[in-house]
Amino acid sequence: MSFKNKFSNLGHPNRIWTISAIHGQIDKLYAIHDALFDKCRPGDRIVYTGNYFGGRHGFPLATMDEILSFRRRLLAQPGMMADDFVYLRGVQEELWSKLLQLQFAPSARDVVAWMVQRYPELDSMLQAYGGSYEAAGRIAREGVLPLTRWTGFLRDQVRRHAGHEKFFTVLRRAAFTEHRHSNDNNILFVHAGIDPGLPLTAQGDRFWWAAKGFNHMTSPYRPFRAVIRGHDPEKNGLHIGSVSISLDGGCGHGGELILAGLSPQGEVLELLAA
Repeated sequence: MSFKNKFSNLGHPNRIWTISAIHGQIDKLYAIHDALFDKCRPGDRIVYTGNYFGGRHGFPLATMDEILSFRRRLLAQPGMMADDFVYLRGVQEELWSKLLQLQFAPSARDVVAWMVQRYPELDSMLQAYGGSYEAAGRIAREGVLPLTRWTGFLRDQVRRHAGHEKFFTVLRRAAFTEHRHSNDNNILFVHAGIDPGLPLTAQGDRFWWAAKGFNHMTSPYRPFRAVIRGHDPEKNGLHIGSVSISLDGGCGHGGELILAGLSPQGEVLELLAA
């Protein structure tokens, strides 16, 4: 996979509107989109930070349709461009891609059992596309051919919904600004975390799993001035530090969906919550 397909270069926008993990909370997303529609201007960027679908009482397909519909609405405004929208891959979307390749897992039964235990909310996404964890566990015991048919069925179900298959292909691992004059002013957007000891291209799956200690970063992750994430697995709430910003307000777990308007240097210019 090429660098361009893994990461999104935001250039040097006017503002970056960043939306925290949604977790299928469609009413909160409607409210944030309504506010953002009035605020977003040509030259701005919009970054969604992953974990779009799963959550308690989430509405996966409605969430997807609203994200796609909002993109069309804004693109109809003069001056807005397709590259102004960036969608990061969350841990839920990463696990979804693993489910669609379950037939290749050395122990499919163990993979399903682990997901059921750690990420039960993904069952709502499976059910939205005609599957379930129960079916996955049962078919995983039947062998490779039944699993191949089952994952093929899920892919077909995704294709039945306009724009859904394409959406999963445009998810990026991270996004960053590119300052015209100084690399030290760049900022990085990730889903949940990073390993500060590794360069960007060597992070691998740490964007989803290296969340511990994120709020306690004291030194910039060079060449970036600040790192912004939208999901905190430890559920510590909103955090605005000097070199790390965590926007997770607990949406999907009884909390708020957060929209942050950031400067290209990572300054928080505006915060809204729904």
